[in-house]
Amino acid sequence: MSRRLAEPSNRGACLGYEIRSSIPFQTLRTGPGTPLYVEERPDLAADGDTLLSWQPRPGNPFHGRLVKTGSMYAFWTSDTGWYLIDPKVPSITMSPADNPLRREVRMFGVPTSICTLERGDVSIHASAVEVAGRAVLLAGPSRYGKTTLASALAQAGHRLLAEDSSRCSTGEPPMVMPGPAVLRLREDVVPFVDLPATRVGLDSDGRVALVLDEHERGDGSGVPLRAILFLRSGSGPPTLEPVRTPDALRDILALTFQLPDHASRASAFSRVADLSARVDTFDLRRRMESSATGEVVRLIQDLAASDG
Repeated sequence: MSRRLAEPSNRGACLGYEIRSSIPFQTLRTGPGTPLYVEERPDLAADGDTLLSWQPRPGNPFHGRLVKTGSMYAFWTSDTGWYLIDPKVPSITMSPADNPLRREVRMFGVPTSICTLERGDVSIHASAVEVAGRAVLLAGPSRYGKTTLASALAQAGHRLLAEDSSRCSTGEPPMVMPGPAVLRLREDVVPFVDLPATRVGLDSDGRVALVLDEHERGDGSGVPLRAILFLRSGSGPPTLEPVRTPDALRDILALTFQLPDHASRASAFSRVADLSARVDTFDLRRRMESSATGEVVRLIQDLAASDG
């Protein structure tokens, strides 16, 4: 990788990285981190063996693929083009964009998760919110209310750390590294969300992006992880049910980004086993209705304030 990548100025922090780039970014926080060099290159393309592929699904209509090309990786999506990833540097080179915000959000997904693997941490498909100075992960598959619940907690005065993918360190204590300062909500949910944010228009997947105001973002320093909550549907008042460590390991691993090779899977298993043994994990059962949100928020606030 060319030494000229060391020249661009620091744009801000995200997911534990200090973004070094001449490209404008919209969702970064303040603070230091591991330098991550980002540049744009016209006519970017790559060939290689396909490792993973993604097909369109409700709420996420893009398709994509991840390929191995020499010592690097290349990630392509139908809505933002190519990302060339060198996790050793680390650096990411991107295609030019018609929609810079969408390209930025995609970059902080799979491409950055590959760099995170290289650094010994894990990327979990979960939202994260800081409550009483500690992070709470809201984990679950797509369309299970992670972003909606995260936005409700943010409206209650708690800092959004991540909307969709959370980087967790397995040090002592385990930490969550704040991600991009954006919420992407269904259009019908937006009128009920009142946050200091810039509204960006409707995207191709039917979502509206709310880019948080800079004074609401906080810095990119890690936040101690208090608990992981698996979002489940239920009836009656919301409840928190402790999850046994073996079950927590299974469920966290299913939501953890990993490459399809033995070394990556073994490493992910080891890191998640360490995390699940040291962090309280609960099934959060609640009615998936807006009328139940206030009770759920209060339950999470009580949990974060408790010893654990």
